[in-house]
Amino acid sequence: MSSLGNRDTRIRILRWVARIWSLPAIFFAVSELIFSSSDPGIEEGWLAWATVVILFLSVIGLLIAWWRERFGGWMSIGALLLFFILYWMDTARLFPGWGLLIAFVAVPAILYLVFDYYHYKYFVI
Repeated sequence: MSSLGNRDTRIRILRWVARIWSLPAIFFAVSELIFSSSDPGIEEGWLAWATVVILFLSVIGLLIAWWRERFGGWMSIGALLLFFILYWMDTARLFPGWGLLIAFVAVPAILYLVFDYYHYKYFVI
């Protein structure tokens, strides 16, 4: 029984690590919505706006993952991949902050998926 209790504790810690790690991306997205840093005089094409919306969907996936780890994790990773593809189609280059997006969006999403896997493997019959 002790082994199961330790496993439960480690899995709960994994969930909280993912939650805490996702907070910077969530706070950044909320601050961009409240205090937008874009210049309203700049004309952007529809693809540029689509990439912004998809990036926000990726962060919304992290927020959903607080309650629904599997759905939110896959939503976040899928939207992030779509963001990278659309950004590359629009500019023909890789997104300049790709490392930060991987670190603060993809890593917590993967941690949520790992938590979900172990949670259902050991605790759901």
